Amino acid sequence: MKNSSHTSVQQFKTFIHEHPLLIKKVREGELNLQETYEKYVLLGEDDPTWEKYKKNGEVKAEESTSSSQLYQKLWKHIEHLDVNQVENHINDLNGAIGNILTLIDQFKQFRSNQISSSPSDQMFNRPKD
Repeated sequence: MKNSSHTSVQQFKTFIHEHPLLIKKVREGELNLQETYEKYVLLGEDDPTWEKYKKNGEVKAEESTSSSQLYQKLWKHIEHLDVNQVENHINDLNGAIGNILTLIDQFKQFRSNQISSSPSDQMFNRPKD
Protein backbone atom coordinates (compact mmCIF):
# COMPACT_ATOMS: atom_id res chain seq x y z
CA MET A 1 0.00 0.00 0.00
CA LYS A 2 2.89 2.33 0.75
CA ASN A 3 4.34 1.82 -2.73
CA SER A 4 1.03 2.60 -4.48
CA SER A 5 0.67 5.78 -2.42
CA HIS A 6 4.25 6.74 -3.22
CA THR A 7 3.69 6.04 -6.92
CA SER A 8 0.58 8.24 -7.09
CA VAL A 9 2.44 11.04 -5.32
CA GLN A 10 5.27 10.76 -7.84
CA GLN A 11 2.77 10.81 -10.71
CA PHE A 12 1.11 13.87 -9.18
CA LYS A 13 4.47 15.63 -8.94
CA THR A 14 5.11 14.91 -12.61
CA PHE A 15 1.58 16.06 -13.47
CA ILE A 16 1.85 19.31 -11.54
CA HIS A 17 5.18 20.17 -13.19
CA GLU A 18 3.46 19.81 -16.56
CA HIS A 19 0.87 22.38 -15.42
CA PRO A 20 2.80 25.44 -14.23
CA LEU A 21 -0.33 27.58 -13.90
CA LEU A 22 -1.64 25.06 -11.40
CA ILE A 23 1.52 25.50 -9.32
CA LYS A 24 1.10 29.27 -9.55
CA LYS A 25 -2.50 29.09 -8.30
CA VAL A 26 -1.44 26.93 -5.35
CA ARG A 27 1.36 29.34 -4.45
CA GLU A 28 -0.98 32.31 -4.67
CA GLY A 29 -3.39 30.56 -2.33
CA GLU A 30 -6.23 30.27 -4.85
CA LEU A 31 -6.00 26.46 -4.75
CA ASN A 32 -5.16 24.08 -1.94
CA LEU A 33 -2.48 21.51 -2.79
CA GLN A 34 -4.17 18.73 -0.80
CA GLU A 35 -7.54 19.35 -2.49
CA THR A 36 -5.84 19.54 -5.89
CA TYR A 37 -4.14 16.20 -5.22
CA GLU A 38 -7.45 14.64 -4.20
CA LYS A 39 -9.10 15.93 -7.39
CA TYR A 40 -6.21 14.51 -9.38
CA VAL A 41 -6.66 11.10 -7.77
CA LEU A 42 -10.44 11.14 -8.32
CA LEU A 43 -10.57 12.66 -11.81
CA GLY A 44 -7.28 11.49 -13.28
CA GLU A 45 -4.91 13.52 -15.36
CA ASP A 46 -6.95 13.27 -18.58
CA ASP A 47 -9.95 15.15 -17.16
CA PRO A 48 -10.91 18.35 -19.04
CA THR A 49 -10.66 20.29 -15.75
CA TRP A 50 -6.88 20.38 -16.12
CA GLU A 51 -6.84 21.76 -19.69
CA LYS A 52 -7.04 25.39 -18.61
CA TYR A 53 -3.89 24.92 -16.57
CA LYS A 54 -2.04 23.06 -19.29
CA LYS A 55 -2.79 25.52 -22.09
CA ASN A 56 -1.41 28.43 -20.14
CA GLY A 57 1.56 26.31 -19.20
CA GLU A 58 2.21 25.59 -22.87
CA VAL A 59 2.01 29.29 -23.67
CA LYS A 60 4.42 30.03 -20.85
CA ALA A 61 6.74 27.32 -22.14
CA GLU A 62 6.65 28.88 -25.60
CA GLU A 63 7.35 32.31 -24.07
CA SER A 64 10.25 30.90 -22.10
CA THR A 65 11.59 29.20 -25.24
CA SER A 66 11.40 32.44 -27.24
CA SER A 67 12.97 34.28 -24.34
CA SER A 68 15.79 31.76 -24.17
CA GLN A 69 16.28 32.09 -27.94
CA LEU A 70 16.51 35.85 -27.51
CA TYR A 71 19.19 35.42 -24.84
CA GLN A 72 21.09 33.04 -27.10
CA LYS A 73 21.02 35.55 -29.96
CA LEU A 74 22.06 38.35 -27.64
CA TRP A 75 24.92 36.30 -26.24
CA LYS A 76 26.01 35.39 -29.79
CA HIS A 77 26.21 39.10 -30.70
CA ILE A 78 28.07 39.92 -27.49
CA GLU A 79 30.65 37.26 -28.26
CA HIS A 80 31.38 38.92 -31.61
CA LEU A 81 31.75 42.44 -30.20
CA ASP A 82 35.05 44.19 -30.62
CA VAL A 83 35.83 45.73 -27.24
CA ASN A 84 38.08 48.39 -28.77
CA GLN A 85 35.28 49.59 -31.04
CA VAL A 86 32.87 49.74 -28.11
CA GLU A 87 35.41 51.75 -26.13
CA ASN A 88 35.90 54.15 -29.06
CA HIS A 89 32.15 54.65 -29.39
CA ILE A 90 31.83 55.32 -25.66
CA ASN A 91 34.64 57.88 -25.83
CA ASP A 92 32.97 59.57 -28.84
CA LEU A 93 29.65 59.73 -26.97
CA ASN A 94 31.40 61.09 -23.90
CA GLY A 95 32.98 63.84 -26.02
CA ALA A 96 29.65 64.67 -27.65
CA ILE A 97 27.95 64.92 -24.26
CA GLY A 98 30.76 67.17 -23.03
CA ASN A 99 30.31 69.44 -26.06
CA ILE A 100 26.55 69.64 -25.47
CA LEU A 101 27.10 70.56 -21.81
CA THR A 102 29.57 73.28 -22.83
CA LEU A 103 27.08 74.64 -25.33
CA ILE A 104 24.33 74.71 -22.70
CA ASP A 105 26.61 76.56 -20.26
CA GLN A 106 27.48 79.12 -22.94
CA PHE A 107 23.80 79.59 -23.73
CA LYS A 108 23.02 80.11 -20.02
CA GLN A 109 25.80 82.69 -19.73
CA PHE A 110 24.57 84.48 -22.83
CA ARG A 111 21.01 84.56 -21.44
CA SER A 112 22.12 85.83 -18.05
CA ASN A 113 24.27 88.56 -19.67
CA GLN A 114 21.38 89.56 -21.90
CA ILE A 115 18.93 89.78 -18.97
CA SER A 116 21.33 91.72 -16.71
CA SER A 117 22.11 94.31 -19.38
CA SER A 118 18.51 95.08 -20.31
CA PRO A 119 17.73 98.77 -21.11
CA SER A 120 15.28 99.15 -18.22
CA ASP A 121 18.05 98.40 -15.71
CA GLN A 122 20.27 101.05 -17.29
CA MET A 123 17.57 103.74 -17.14
CA PHE A 124 16.86 103.27 -13.49
CA ASN A 125 19.90 102.77 -11.38
CA ARG A 126 18.39 101.02 -8.45
CA PRO A 127 20.60 99.94 -5.60
CA LYS A 128 20.53 96.25 -4.98
CA ASP A 129 19.47 95.07 -1.56
